[in-house]
Amino acid sequence: MGNIYSTLALTALLLTGCTSPPEKPPPGTSLPPCGPLPNCVNTESSAGDQAIEPLQASFTQWQALKAWLASQQNWTITADDGDLVQAVATTPVMRYRDDVLLRYDAARNVVHVRSSSRLGIGDMGANYARVEQLRKQLASTPSQP
Repeated sequence: MGNIYSTLALTALLLTGCTSPPEKPPPGTSLPPCGPLPNCVNTESSAGDQAIEPLQASFTQWQALKAWLASQQNWTITADDGDLVQAVATTPVMRYRDDVLLRYDAARNVVHVRSSSRLGIGDMGANYARVEQLRKQLASTPSQP
């Protein structure tokens, strides 16, 4: 009987797949890697479905993107250190809180992004779609003032 409860508890844990927000990386370092669950994408990863292309951006576009994020109802910026932004994006329907790190690499004119869900084993493409939304927002902003 005890074995059944252990199995049920383990199954519940695996189905919910809770994670905590990533640690803010030290200046000049890469974004933290995604964990083993398929609920994260990272432009600095080469691991299968977790890999996604970085976002092309001038400094002007980077500043405009940060201003746009701050104006969005479903985004909360929790830290802005100039070239590194830590934020929480809330999904519209279920109100899940997802963690997003954005790092601007001025030498390469790219924004690296790590977007990860706090709950669930998978994310049904939500993190990939979020990064593509950011890419589209950058594309709509002129690269020069």
